[in-house]
Amino acid sequence: MRRLILGLVLALMPLADALAQRVALVVGASAYRNVPALTNTLNDAQDLAATLRRLGFQTDLVLDPDRGQLEQAVRRLGQAARGAEAALFFFAGHALEAGGRNWLLPVTADINNERDLRFEAFDMDILTEQLDGVARLTLLLLDACRDNPFRLRLASGTRSAAGGAGLGQVHAAVGTLVAFATAPGTVAADGAGRNSPFTAALLHRLETPGLELRQMLAEVRREVREATGGRQIPWEHSALEGAFYFAGGPASSPAGSELLFWESVRNSADRRDVEAYLARYPQGSFAEPARERLHAFDDAAARTASEPAAALTEDSLAAALAAQLPIGEARRIASAYMAERGSKAVAVNPIRRRSLRFTSLPEDSEAGEMVLERCQIFFATPCLLVAVDGRLTPGRRAEAMPRVVYAGSFDPAQVPGQAPSRRQPGSDLARYVAGRDHKAMAIHGSGRLYWRTGAASAADAEEAALQACTQASTRANREGPCLLYAVGDRVVLPERRRSAAR
Repeated sequence: MRRLILGLVLALMPLADALAQRVALVVGASAYRNVPALTNTLNDAQDLAATLRRLGFQTDLVLDPDRGQLEQAVRRLGQAARGAEAALFFFAGHALEAGGRNWLLPVTADINNERDLRFEAFDMDILTEQLDGVARLTLLLLDACRDNPFRLRLASGTRSAAGGAGLGQVHAAVGTLVAFATAPGTVAADGAGRNSPFTAALLHRLETPGLELRQMLAEVRREVREATGGRQIPWEHSALEGAFYFAGGPASSPAGSELLFWESVRNSADRRDVEAYLARYPQGSFAEPARERLHAFDDAAARTASEPAAALTEDSLAAALAAQLPIGEARRIASAYMAERGSKAVAVNPIRRRSLRFTSLPEDSEAGEMVLERCQIFFATPCLLVAVDGRLTPGRRAEAMPRVVYAGSFDPAQVPGQAPSRRQPGSDLARYVAGRDHKAMAIHGSGRLYWRTGAASAADAEEAALQACTQASTRANREGPCLLYAVGDRVVLPERRRSAAR
């Protein structure tokens, strides 16, 4: 995936060139069955969707969804966002924080205790995982309840009730901005007019030409504060690395767009950035220096190929890890890695800025490939391989592993994170192929597989496979997600499903 800065430069290019690259999911939840209804959320969603469509967003509008409909809509957004310039999610409705997680409430939610949450509410972690790294820029706009209805039971017809602790903070991944209708611990009002104060302010500003996103949110914050007498102050968390404009930007001429593009890639360490410039401007003003940069990349690659593999020491590994991780963590991981015996590897996810270390790998495994597959399953985005056994692996880029994104018919040769011997005919994976319907397979971020065959229904098979994965991971204190890998003979891993389809 090209670096975010390149995506943000593309956002500054002529609007007509970017329209097809913007996608949005807009959700409005009003007719709650078990908590008070909200008056304006459908207006908010419909009005915002209309505005986004005028701005060129391919917009999916979902009103009063149940949990399954909300989950399906988020899946569609994740699929549509792949390679997009911008992906936007907007939710107007009730929400809460419990158990260290933030939950959006579909209209069917019936929550009596914390154990009900995973069945009745929608975990925001699923949303952020679905969108991590798939678009160049991600925007999450939440005009939602900031209080915990376990305590307050959403007794009033507002999106919040005073006195709650609010939603937990959402820490945005690189390239993401999360905006809430109100600051933590305060009340988000439904509004006395057609729209809530937050959505009304957004609608006033979104179509202003040349207004950069963060400046727009500052003006939204001021308008909401004034409209509510200081009782509601929007809040956001941003990890953006460049500018974004809903309605045009400062680079309105083709020449200005090309210059911005070239300036963003001219010193890039990734040849794909320079190739992207040449693909867009093959006869551009900077085509000749761009081709010279590509020649320099080729020369450097040839020199690297002729050099012996770098010797691995604790210091050299710590230095390599520190390019992506805090130095203290890099040193700790390097020390633990060097102390391990046998086949081993370590990889880093550059978006999450976290590492995974694998040890005691099977002798017949291609350790680097297997670790990168497991790392991508774990974090949902491609990882960098830092070291394998006793050598560093410099110059490797974070690239999607083909088996992790495979979505065809079940084939043991395509199952990621496994030793090559396990993919051979006659291995234990053949038992799944021969298993009776209904059947399903789950995969853990560590690469471990769990399956159920001969179930009464597809949903029962899915639930049994996921439950086996979750229980085994809990017993082993093994961190990482449990995801459906296959349902019947169809691979569904790219959907990153964590629950059965009911």
